[in-house]
Amino acid sequence: MPSYWTLHTMTNNSNSKLLWTLPYLVVAFGLLFAFIGLSEFYNVKIAGHESAYAFGPINENQWYYQNASIYASYFLISGLMFFAASLLTVWATIKKNKTLVILGISLTILFFLAQLISSNVQ
Repeated sequence: MPSYWTLHTMTNNSNSKLLWTLPYLVVAFGLLFAFIGLSEFYNVKIAGHESAYAFGPINENQWYYQNASIYASYFLISGLMFFAASLLTVWATIKKNKTLVILGISLTILFFLAQLISSNVQ
């Protein structure tokens, strides 16, 4: 039967592995959303593909579909927020700073929840 010390060490090691594995998943998730946001900004504002989108009161779209400028600004800000949270998580993981890793993960989850909530506003 394993002693308390061995069991406690195993538990701490598995928590530690999870703590240092989770950032990679969160960074991949954050970078995906950063790419989506920044590519939408690029498509609408820089490449000028506004005609491919239904802006205005055509459909029951989310609030950021009012016009191309609002849509592009929303996705630029969203993309930059996810990119910044991902950079923080990568930097904190490299430095093995547990507090900043948790902050980066928390910010990514918070940004995702904020995006889910804002996409339900019409």
